[in-house]
Amino acid sequence: MAASSAGGAQLDQLIALGVVYFGGTGAVIWLVHAHRAGRTQLLARAGAVAGWALRVPGWAALPVAVASAGLLAAMWGGLWDIGYHVDNGRDTGPLGNPGHWPLLLGIFTTFCAGILALGMADQRDATQAWVPITRDWRVPIGGVLLVVCMTFGLSALALDDVWHRIFGQDVTLWSPTHFVFLFGGMLTVTGMLVLLKEGSIARAAQRTAREDYWRPSWGEIAWRRVLRVSLLGGLLCGLELYLAEFDWGVPLYRQVWQPLLLAAFAGFIFTAARAWAGPGSALGAWGVYALIRATGILVPVLAGVSAPSMPLLLAPAICVELLALGLDPRRRMLAFGAGAGLLCGTVGFAAEYGWSQFAMPLPWTAALLPEGLVYAIVAGVAGGLLGALFAAALRGDLPRPRVARLACVGAFVLLLGVCVGAAGREVPDARAQIDLIDVRGGPDREALATVRLDPPDIADGANWLYILAWAGGDDRVVDRLDRVGPGVYRSTEPIPLGGRWKVGLRLNNGRVRGAVPMRLPVDRGLPNAEQTLPAFTSKEQLERAMRESSGAELPAPASFNRPFGDDGLIVLRETKDGVSDWLWALGIGLTGLIWGLCIVGLALGLGRMARRSRFPAVPVPA
Repeated sequence: MAASSAGGAQLDQLIALGVVYFGGTGAVIWLVHAHRAGRTQLLARAGAVAGWALRVPGWAALPVAVASAGLLAAMWGGLWDIGYHVDNGRDTGPLGNPGHWPLLLGIFTTFCAGILALGMADQRDATQAWVPITRDWRVPIGGVLLVVCMTFGLSALALDDVWHRIFGQDVTLWSPTHFVFLFGGMLTVTGMLVLLKEGSIARAAQRTAREDYWRPSWGEIAWRRVLRVSLLGGLLCGLELYLAEFDWGVPLYRQVWQPLLLAAFAGFIFTAARAWAGPGSALGAWGVYALIRATGILVPVLAGVSAPSMPLLLAPAICVELLALGLDPRRRMLAFGAGAGLLCGTVGFAAEYGWSQFAMPLPWTAALLPEGLVYAIVAGVAGGLLGALFAAALRGDLPRPRVARLACVGAFVLLLGVCVGAAGREVPDARAQIDLIDVRGGPDREALATVRLDPPDIADGANWLYILAWAGGDDRVVDRLDRVGPGVYRSTEPIPLGGRWKVGLRLNNGRVRGAVPMRLPVDRGLPNAEQTLPAFTSKEQLERAMRESSGAELPAPASFNRPFGDDGLIVLRETKDGVSDWLWALGIGLTGLIWGLCIVGLALGLGRMARRSRFPAVPVPA
């Protein structure tokens, strides 16, 4: 049985990780210092190669190339990590999970790319937007964003261990510290986009200074668009990681979150791509997303862990391209953003509804209407507005400050409003009579289940009603039950009930979400593992017993009747009981502050670049 710590990581692993991170950071700073002092040509030569490939100066090209490699490694490692947790539960620490190695290395590599951007900055290319470090040293906005965003991400790694020690180790993707970590990591792509823009400005200024008249060739313009589209497509992959629990069929949140966030992400990325990089760019960004995301399915398969599904998101890209044929995204920026977001929230919702029926472990149902559609529309419009502002900032063509601030703040308020609405839920007041027929005995026991719900209509028209078996050391089971009568359902495949398997009956019907624990193994890393959980006659008894004896075994007899409870108590058995409410509020407040500072810093950086960059004398196509 699992006996790994349910609190923080082992101290020796933290020390080893700290030595690598701090030692590696020191080595990169030394290399940058030697480069600036002229004692080494390593960075200059590498920058020249990268600059030739990306068609921007080396101080912009090399950090973008390094960060791209780091983020790809981190994303693939993250997908490996999620599949590992779904199959095996918690791990023994940051170095005890094979998926963590490329994840942690990729994060550190991306952070180092930001240091390179600051250290390699050529002062001859500085614009008024560059940030002064000393009297004689200014650094590009993109480099600052890279460092700041990854610093937020790395701070979440440290906070994550503290969080586990205080509140217990949770394996949900949406824990507060995981959320900040993902957010900081994904926003580094914006720093890379800004860095490429600043590099193209510098390249144009250099060429104009050497030649009487210079304009970039069509080949260079096309290559520049390819780079922008590639990074935006990669950013969409990163944003979609927030929905990975839905891709595996193990979400700890209501289904309404999925269409809400997909509409917001599609509205932001496809609007920004079409408004900044030109015709075909929304489809191009989708193509990059599809390619990278497909490899993200392959990595878990090759690693031997459960693999995810993936949202399609093709229809929103097509809609944004068609909208641009009749509404110029550069002349009517905010109108285009709002219209594109509206299409992402309506046509995109309908297309994803159809795709989910055969491609997702938990297909969308009519239970998403009207709430899910309304939330998708609002979130799509907000995402489209933010995408339009993002593109305008990168073009250096932001609207008047008052208009830009109003649109930006208004979009965030809309997003916050629908997120608050989606967060609301109720635990079902219901019970389930479950009868099991064994098809295999012994330690590898498997059984077919018949479920009778009381009241019988509690799952009528539900978002989902399924049996989930996970953390057994093999591919998880997501069994969407067949309805055979009023309130009566049967499993479609044998359910594993031995070894380390955790098994629960899960329900989401509108705002109602909960689960019946069917079988939980002994967990010697948790309190009272020597006990056996008693029979439950009420939801309150179930939740109290799960909190007080979280490590105890819950057997699955041939027939039993149990109430629904909070499914977080089943999925997150490691959560500690008795933690003060004020401590929880402090933890949430701190992570919220970090998230907010990251958003504000990004907005200020983009605004500074857009309004204060010194463009070359000859206009460069945006």
